[in-house]
Amino acid sequence: MTDALTIGWTRAQAERRRTVYCRLLALNLILQVVLGLVAILVPAWLAKTVHLPGPPPGGWIRLWGVMLLIMATLYVPGYIQPVFVRWPNIIGILARFALALVYVCLGEGFRWFALYEVLFAAVLAWGYGRLLRDELMAEP
Repeated sequence: MTDALTIGWTRAQAERRRTVYCRLLALNLILQVVLGLVAILVPAWLAKTVHLPGPPPGGWIRLWGVMLLIMATLYVPGYIQPVFVRWPNIIGILARFALALVYVCLGEGFRWFALYEVLFAAVLAWGYGRLLRDELMAEP
């Protein structure tokens, strides 16, 4: 009998997938919180650094930073229990793809944000799909 056929191995595999997904999500949420704080504290510097078109009003960039912090906060239950609290993860992944599309439509200054969102959306979708599959396989 191979290890892949034992319930202990499949449970261990599911736990490894959970760890990998949670680390990916934690990295993403940390970056999101840092970006949100930068947007709140130094909006002009952020706009200049990412080459946003025109002189954007600082209030809009600060508002965007607050929205990033709110989104990160809403993800916390899905981070703590990713298998049992699925909606924050699923909606968050879909929202990242949609946000990447919006950033692409907004133009050149937003291409780095679009790349960031689509990259993390793809990685998180891949990791979450594997986590759910292995969790399902671990249940006898």
